[in-house]
Amino acid sequence: MSKALFEIQNDDAYQAYIKQVKKIPLLTSEKERELSLRVAQGDKAAAQQLIEANLRLVIKIGQSYCSNIIPFMDIIQEGNVGLMHAVEKFDLSKNVRFSTYAVLWIKQAIARFVASKRHTIRLPLKKEELLRKIYIAEHILHQRFGRAPKIEEIAKEIDCSVADIDLVMNIASNPLSLDIEFSDNSNTSFADICEDSHQLNPEREFLERYSRNETRSFLKTHLSFRERAVILHRFHLVDSDLYTFQKLGDRLGISAEAVRQIEKRALNKIRDKRDELLKCVYA
Repeated sequence: MSKALFEIQNDDAYQAYIKQVKKIPLLTSEKERELSLRVAQGDKAAAQQLIEANLRLVIKIGQSYCSNIIPFMDIIQEGNVGLMHAVEKFDLSKNVRFSTYAVLWIKQAIARFVASKRHTIRLPLKKEELLRKIYIAEHILHQRFGRAPKIEEIAKEIDCSVADIDLVMNIASNPLSLDIEFSDNSNTSFADICEDSHQLNPEREFLERYSRNETRSFLKTHLSFRERAVILHRFHLVDSDLYTFQKLGDRLGISAEAVRQIEKRALNKIRDKRDELLKCVYA
């Protein structure tokens, strides 16, 4: 028994709830079918009776989701919501017991609730389910081997790829606050050293603009008009658009092959003058 489940079973609210639920009799298959028929006809009293008779099922399923993070009675509450949806959607023509049908609805309701509460950043339901399987497998393998299991061993245990497990574990890791300090004796936080790549950096902006202008000056001195036009457009020195040989050929009124030959010739000239170009740009 896990520590979380042990604590739950010793909770007064849980014990009071269990005592009430145990007083509700279970249904035979014939009684369950009778109530389901009445529910389909709009009988709310029958729906309530069918819900109450399956509250134990919600508790049983909810125990596999219990943790120290989320109050267990909240999990039960969400499971009960899933149970109520199952009563509304149940179709007798499927020829299955109601409890078999309700399991999926209960699990889905609880899983969605747990997923929304467990992490600062909400994970998709399938990823949350995979993460739960990973944690269970990790606990089982730790007891089996007497050590922390390797990711390959976990992957084999739950029949999942190592890449998928690695991805889920990475996105499920708790985010760090930018205000957290490196140590008790330090006034330096992550925010002090983390660069915000979305903010304008005046120094970088100046250097990029300077390098671009110097490169253009170099090309103007050493290349012909067409050679310069091809290099400027092919290497984003004019704008951010991607110019293919065909697109640039249409713009210059020549064939795509001609553009390719011009680019090749221009690059050879630049390579011959690379030392001069580096000096021009970085001096």
